[in-house]
Amino acid sequence: MASLGTAFLRKVAPGLRRSVLLPVSRLPLPFAHAPNAFAGAARWGSIFRPPELNQNLDLSHLVTQSTWTKEELDRIKETHHQAKDFVERVAYFTVQACRLGFDIGSLYKVKVRTATMTEQDWLRRIIFLETVAGVPGMVAGMLRHMTSLRLMRRDHGWIHSLLAEAENERMHLLIALTLRQPGPFFRMAVIGGQAIFLTWYSIAYMVCPRYCHRFAGYLEEEAVHTYTRLLEEIDAGRLPMFENMKAPKMARVYYNLPRDAMLRDVFECIRADESAHRDTNHQFGSMKPDT
Repeated sequence: MASLGTAFLRKVAPGLRRSVLLPVSRLPLPFAHAPNAFAGAARWGSIFRPPELNQNLDLSHLVTQSTWTKEELDRIKETHHQAKDFVERVAYFTVQACRLGFDIGSLYKVKVRTATMTEQDWLRRIIFLETVAGVPGMVAGMLRHMTSLRLMRRDHGWIHSLLAEAENERMHLLIALTLRQPGPFFRMAVIGGQAIFLTWYSIAYMVCPRYCHRFAGYLEEEAVHTYTRLLEEIDAGRLPMFENMKAPKMARVYYNLPRDAMLRDVFECIRADESAHRDTNHQFGSMKPDT
């Protein structure tokens, strides 16, 4: 069977053609930092930190280097894979239960209904969710790597695709962290959540990889929904800080954006990444794990 590396991501995942695994020769040169990128942040308090990135930011070591065209970004839509059997239904309801608990615990449901979600609330939500989203790809890639070594056979590109996904999610987190630095309590919550989720997902993947890929696919469906809602809030004028802020330098370099790119453009690119992970994991969930 043909390799599932770059070809898989470009041909199977809808809308994902030039977004992953560019050769080193095509990686973008770092941009000069725009001095007004954080203009006006002071009046919003201390939740936004000033940039501390090196002037010659180099991300050429990364496995992924997402590049999205305007046409591709405009085609991103919310989609849903209808559960067809017991495994898929369990995966779907697991994601729904996790989301419901998180939405209630973080007061997201209340703030959305009362239209009181602020930039700080959105950043808190994004940062925490990205610390979770980076786990499935790394766990799956590591376990498949060990299986390949143990059984002494090829993996047909799954490992590379999964590790690329994990790195991409980590970059989303690092970009968000250029906008806000969490406090001690938040960091403790992340450590606790990671300990529980990492343990559970590792065991689940060893028992039923198909369930885990469906779980990741449904999780990414929720991520696309979250970023779509965020973009709608920005367009409605309810998040003026996000609407008027320039894109952070790390995001501009990573997504190969122009110097005048706005933060909204960054969120649009992240949503496109999440849609690609959604489609890829659902495709993996439809395949035999040894192909």
